[in-house]
Amino acid sequence: MAMHHSDRGERACRRKTDEEDGAFWAPDRGEIVIQYFTRYLFFSLSVVYFSTVETLPSGFLDIEQLLLALGAYFVINSWLFRQALQGLTLLKIRSAMSADLAIVTVCVVHDPNLIPPSALVYLMVLLGNGMRYGMRVFAEVLGASFVCMAFAFALRYRFGGFVVTAGDVFYGIFWVTLALYAYILTGRLEGQRRELDRCSRVDALTGLLNRHGLLAAADRLLGGAGNAQPATVLFADLDQFKSVNDLYGHGAGDRVLAQFAQIFAECAEEGVCGRWGGDEFVAILPPRDAAAVAKIFEQIDARIDAWSRSNALPLAASLGVAQAPQDGHDLLTLLSVADIHLYQSKSRQPAQAGVPAFFRTAINEPQIT
Repeated sequence: MAMHHSDRGERACRRKTDEEDGAFWAPDRGEIVIQYFTRYLFFSLSVVYFSTVETLPSGFLDIEQLLLALGAYFVINSWLFRQALQGLTLLKIRSAMSADLAIVTVCVVHDPNLIPPSALVYLMVLLGNGMRYGMRVFAEVLGASFVCMAFAFALRYRFGGFVVTAGDVFYGIFWVTLALYAYILTGRLEGQRRELDRCSRVDALTGLLNRHGLLAAADRLLGGAGNAQPATVLFADLDQFKSVNDLYGHGAGDRVLAQFAQIFAECAEEGVCGRWGGDEFVAILPPRDAAAVAKIFEQIDARIDAWSRSNALPLAASLGVAQAPQDGHDLLTLLSVADIHLYQSKSRQPAQAGVPAFFRTAINEPQIT
């Protein structure tokens, strides 16, 4: 269980990529416009290119029919462009990619040159989709490009009257090498991107999410202001932590922070936990009633008391709770409510009787002199 809190922080970070991005990189609107502009450019060049050739390979479409196929691609591409601007999904990405591969295959089959320059567009489809949307899409478009290219050249050799030349072999080896190299390079770049993303969202000392990671997780878990999802937010603040640093040193203070982070994350089971900053910690949980919250507080109380006694280091905390959506719709508002409860409990004496502990409790606060 020693790494439980670190694993929880990393899982929460990865969940953003898997759930929000739907297992692909989500480009912004500008990137989408650029990608579809490139498709329109390919369409225009194809129309000009095939309009200037004198003859096409026999046994296939004539020039007029080929231009009609390009026109159909233009219409389909325009519809997909509009759909993409409304929001990308894997289905929309795959649909656009399939349209690209289909029209490129048609163009390669009808290219009258021995070594068809139109086959280079397979690389544009490969890099334009794979390097933009991530490794899952890259793997799909790489396999599909191999299949479509092999199919196009097989048709050329079988029905178009073409024969295999040294140039074809060189082109094929070059294409495969470049495609595989791009795939490997993109994989490494994605690994670095994921690591940078993880580091930007995870607190190095405790292994929990940092403030940036918590805010991103809250946007996903709490929902929008007009449609907030029910949730329970816990706010923890270590008591007299500055005195711990002053008396025992910063090494001991770091040890206290790391230990409390582990206890807090393990007791707030099924929650997304993070270090808000300094000695403050936050957990976002599914909805919990007052009894369940009190049980979590009791577990934290017992565990930090046991750890403090066995390690001869003071460890104490105050806790507050807020409920969404009744206390607020966003994390900052909910933390403000929890913080009010927290400092109200700090002002109470531990010996007070009848003080409800459901929404705030002061836990084992040490007397450091």
